[in-house]
Amino acid sequence: MEKFLKELKIALEEAHIENKEEILATYLEHFTLGHEAGMSDEEIIDRFDQIEDIIWKLGRKKSDKEPEGYSIELDLACFSDFQIRCSNKVTGIQFDIDEGALDYVEIVREGKRIHLKNKGIDFFSKRKKYDGNMLIGSEVLFNQIKINNLSCDVHCNFKINCTNFFISNVSGDIHFSDVEVEETSVINNTSGDITLARLLTPRVKINTISGDISISDFTCDVAKLVTVSGDIKIAQSNEADFQISSVSGDVNILVGADTSKVKASSVSGSIQISGEMVGKALNTLFKDFKW
Repeated sequence: MEKFLKELKIALEEAHIENKEEILATYLEHFTLGHEAGMSDEEIIDRFDQIEDIIWKLGRKKSDKEPEGYSIELDLACFSDFQIRCSNKVTGIQFDIDEGALDYVEIVREGKRIHLKNKGIDFFSKRKKYDGNMLIGSEVLFNQIKINNLSCDVHCNFKINCTNFFISNVSGDIHFSDVEVEETSVINNTSGDITLARLLTPRVKINTISGDISISDFTCDVAKLVTVSGDIKIAQSNEADFQISSVSGDVNILVGADTSKVKASSVSGSIQISGEMVGKALNTLFKDFKW
């Protein structure tokens, strides 16, 4: 409980959320009621949103104005290849997708909210996937970009500026050339590879199971990196606060990070920061132990 409330307080202060004491008191009350019902701290916390999601929702409530930019959500399960391209020939955001894909997806527009949405029809039985393009006019601004990907290769070769950036990838390969985020980035990866030539974001959480994540130029204030067996490689970083956890995957930050600002733990993976091994994996500690 104390750990959750402390992390929430820090996040509220960093996001300049008003009435933070009232918000903390509300969550403390949730813990009290949960304890009275016989619940453990873990069971209570499981019912909450992630802290970054709490902050994002509170941040949105700070203004009654409709966000200036577009909020995009892309469900890409029925595609094999999807391109995000800037085009001077379109105004706003348009889609150019294979006609057959329209049996399985629909484009839902609510003002500047656009959702390329699965219809819930089983397309796997046809064993055919489709190509698609999202064409973006030069005047377009983004509020949020969210990509839900299953076995589709996604490419974006121009600069993206947005408020929040979310990727949930299962088995496709994703490449973005340049992404600047004002608030929060969350990247969840299962077995595909994700490549970002440049990522600038105040806060980022990156989780990968067996896929590899590569970032050439990385700038962040706070970063949480978690890998099971995939590798995370950052070629160039600033001196961000890193929290790194690895089971058997390797994490390598080649240049720029400050080892004194890195908290790292590993079971058998290698964690290297600027050529220096950070901590020892558990299997190495067992080998070194004098029985």
